[in-house]
Amino acid sequence: MTFPLTHELRALMPHPVSKTRPPPAPCSPQEEARRHFVTTLLGLLALPEGALAATAPKARPRIAFFTPNSEGNTYWPQVFRIMGFVAQSLGFEFVPYSFGVQNRFARLRDAVQSLSAQPRPDAVIASVVIGQSHGILEAARAMDIPVFILGPLFPAELPTLGGAPRVQYQNWPALFNWAEAQKGHALAKVLLQAAQRQNAVADDGRLHVVGLGGDPSWFGSGLREAGLRRAVAEHPNAVLKQVVPTHWRQSEGQQLTARLLARFPQASVFWAASDQLGSGAVQALTAAGKVPGKTAFTGGLDLSELGLDMVSQGQFVATAASPLMSYAQVAILVYDYLQGRDFEAELGREIEFPTLVATRDNAAQHQRLGRCVHGIDFKAFSKAHNPRLSRYDFSFEAFLTAAGVCARA
Repeated sequence: MTFPLTHELRALMPHPVSKTRPPPAPCSPQEEARRHFVTTLLGLLALPEGALAATAPKARPRIAFFTPNSEGNTYWPQVFRIMGFVAQSLGFEFVPYSFGVQNRFARLRDAVQSLSAQPRPDAVIASVVIGQSHGILEAARAMDIPVFILGPLFPAELPTLGGAPRVQYQNWPALFNWAEAQKGHALAKVLLQAAQRQNAVADDGRLHVVGLGGDPSWFGSGLREAGLRRAVAEHPNAVLKQVVPTHWRQSEGQQLTARLLARFPQASVFWAASDQLGSGAVQALTAAGKVPGKTAFTGGLDLSELGLDMVSQGQFVATAASPLMSYAQVAILVYDYLQGRDFEAELGREIEFPTLVATRDNAAQHQRLGRCVHGIDFKAFSKAHNPRLSRYDFSFEAFLTAAGVCARA
């Protein structure tokens, strides 16, 4: 069985060279990546009918995780660590793949190639940027591999995907969303409140705000920025001067903050779309003679170990995000799904995680849980391992309780 070529794939296919015309000039690296991806994907879509046969649950399934990554990133390694502990507890093989953030066609090519690598994964969790979901789902469908997408997705992409999980693609069981706009709003609100308490206003009597945004190829970056803009609009005494995009690197946070400070020397609120960017901002602010928490106010959007450390040290006002334990929830649900325990009836096809804000008042609690993940018995959270479990409970408090004495020390 084969699947028909979509208009998108036809558009990506290289055109044949005419015998009466000179050969075309060498293509760019980006175009080469596009063509290589199409060749790989078309080969996968031509798999025989038997490749689509359903398989029985495996005692030790192989679950792959596709994520973007940038140089010096501290967030994804922490996520991999948590999911690795879940894998050890439940009994599955966890295989993380990190792809670059600058060439989205190369990322898609690498993801599709990873699907066909031997041994093939029994399921894939994929953090995607614009244009990736369709190609990954098409290739995975040809191999009968379920794909769990980490959103959010650009609205313009949804029609090509059937609008929602389990409609056009039955191998797309769920979309997991983090409340990105809520994160951006929550952080901005806390930063504005802190700056207002210190009366850190410019000569015009207003709080001047600048922002370090994320990668525009990911829809969540725009949502985070929208949350910032909403918080500034709601504040009676604040003005947003500029937001600049980044590729999430700490060095960008430092360099761009220095430039923003030169352009807007009276800015006092420095919103950052990640903890890593925020830590770079702190370096630039300190070098410029600013005092974090006194004359300059910044924070990030990860609830990562880095961000929590910065909060505890007084360098950040706050870090806001869904807890990293939300990735433990994803891993447990994917594992249960592979064991025949479908979560749709209880949780639905689209699952959104709550946003928490860590300040100096509660950062230590988050840090203690992070240090104690290795001691959690995740089988207690799995319906496949714990058949008496009537409803899932993935609350922050439930994980704290499961961590036991370690998290209370």
